[in-house]
Formats: sequence, structure tokens, C-alpha cells
Amino acid sequence: MLPYESTIERGSQMSEQELARALPREVPDYHERQAAHYKALAETATTPAIKARLLREAEEHDQIVAVRPAE
Repeated sequence: MLPYESTIERGSQMSEQELARALPREVPDYHERQAAHYKALAETATTPAIKARLLREAEEHDQIVAVRPAE
């Protein structure tokens, strides 16, 4: 058993490829990474309610990125 398998609901396990997309470590900024994470999870959501919730979460992080002062 992989370490992350215990946190995934039975019957809804993600493949290694899906998990890699859901955990985009190549995005350096926390809020950009979180937005990408929620969007990737929304792609595999099984219900409209869950998909909508994940996309709302992604939008919140995108908004934080948009209003952050330029460095």
C-alpha cells in the first residue's frame, strides 16, 4: 500500500498519473499551486457539487494571486 492510499476513499483511488497532475510541484507559488491542484482534482470529480466546490476553491486562490503585489 502506498502512503497516500489510506487518505483516499475506497473505490475512488486515483492513478499515479492523475495523482501527479493533482500535485503540481512544478508551480512554485503556494496559491498558484493550490489553484492548479484544485483544478486538477475538479477534472476527475464525480459529482457536479464536488466539481463546483473544487473550482470555487481554485478561483479563490487565483484571486489571491491576481491581487498580490508584483515582485
